Amino acid sequence: MEKKALVTGASEGIGNVFAKKLSEKGYTITGVARNESNLKKLIEDIGKNHGYIVADLSTDAGQLKAVEELDKGHYDLLVNNAGVGVVGAFIDAPIEKQLAMIRLNCEAVVRLAHAFLAKAKSGDALINISSTIGFTPMPSIGLYCATKALVSSFSESLWFEQKSKGVFVMGFCPGITSTNFQVNAGGKTEDLPKNMAQTPEKVVDNALKALAARKRPTEFSGMNNWMFANMSRLMPRKMFVNMLGKMM
Repeated sequence: MEKKALVTGASEGIGNVFAKKLSEKGYTITGVARNESNLKKLIEDIGKNHGYIVADLSTDAGQLKAVEELDKGHYDLLVNNAGVGVVGAFIDAPIEKQLAMIRLNCEAVVRLAHAFLAKAKSGDALINISSTIGFTPMPSIGLYCATKALVSSFSESLWFEQKSKGVFVMGFCPGITSTNFQVNAGGKTEDLPKNMAQTPEKVVDNALKALAARKRPTEFSGMNNWMFANMSRLMPRKMFVNMLGKMM
């Protein structure tokens, strides 16, 4: 029986790899992103039986395009992956850029999850891509951390609400990943500790293993990321925030 997956942020990075690996597993993919040329390349790579939607999910119109697609027919899997960061002191970054991040990282996730779960059946699944630093305060990227904290908490609540229906919800938390995310956020790739970075392929492999197991509402991409996210529980908050602030 045909399985269908809608993947947001499918034009590059983790979302692009999700689309490719899910297509290999037999899913018919609908990719959603702003970059049409990258989406066309994705379809060339995975086959013409798949499709895409050009939409900016930080806008009301873009979100509605994705919601309308979810309303049209049944999807077995939604991967809420699209997201963006803003690097720099909060007061130095344009407020509109930061509000657009909230709309993409939070509002779009909530809106698409609502549309998907309204039609979800037993066996279906929702993956919300959060972040390891959604569990930690990180000066100079603090609002991004807060958006991912929402995604993680929201996903855990949905996991409980949906499990009696046989629908699995997971918040998946990558750490540093070798994509264009840091540059797109306004940072520099050389600022990231290379020894901690995972490839997007590794991240997606870990996510798909967790999806297959369907054990926990929150999963991390590897033990190192789990340990980093839980460090804050072992240290006084003031000490922890100071330590992270000096790292940035």
